[in-house]
Amino acid sequence: MARFGIMGGTFDPVHYAHTSLAIATAKQLGLDFVLMMPAYIQPFKRNQDVSNEAHRVNMLNLAIETEGRDLLRLSDYELSLGGISYTYDTIMHFKETNPKDDIWFIMGSDSFVKINEWHRGEELLKSCNFAVGTRPTNDIDKVRADVEDFNRILPGEVVLIDKLMLPISSTMVRNAVMEDKPISGMVTPLVEEYIYENKLYI
Repeated sequence: MARFGIMGGTFDPVHYAHTSLAIATAKQLGLDFVLMMPAYIQPFKRNQDVSNEAHRVNMLNLAIETEGRDLLRLSDYELSLGGISYTYDTIMHFKETNPKDDIWFIMGSDSFVKINEWHRGEELLKSCNFAVGTRPTNDIDKVRADVEDFNRILPGEVVLIDKLMLPISSTMVRNAVMEDKPISGMVTPLVEEYIYENKLYI
């Protein structure tokens, strides 16, 4: 029996907030590993331009090599399906193929409190355990109360991750590149080098 996490997203590009939350979750919950899973098309970003999957996969591999070789693994499951990547369908696939495993979906609190707006959101809430990260700008007491409310009604477990998420987003990284500003504090050195070598976000 494995105990593992899944972190989905566009990862365009992957940055320190992604990897630090994944690693903090793995350590706090004693996970064997976390699958970093880039979406083919993220449902809420279907009308946005996104870097091709090869670039996003390459950057994830570079981040994993630097940050979390022992705990983080890349999964191309959603990329291999094509189309819109729905988290509910992904969780169902991994539950069916790993019926004895303990699966945790990792996400930020901003997304978690809006999960009812997701594809089959109510069913998703009942499908697995959730690890929820918070940003320094969040009202932590409110997030904690929301998590307690969910734990009273859900069959699975919802855990608030102790370590706050770093105040970084992929949009911030892309904008910094476009404005010719440094990104060294937002992405790993190998990812930074890859972005400039491949002229991404320019």
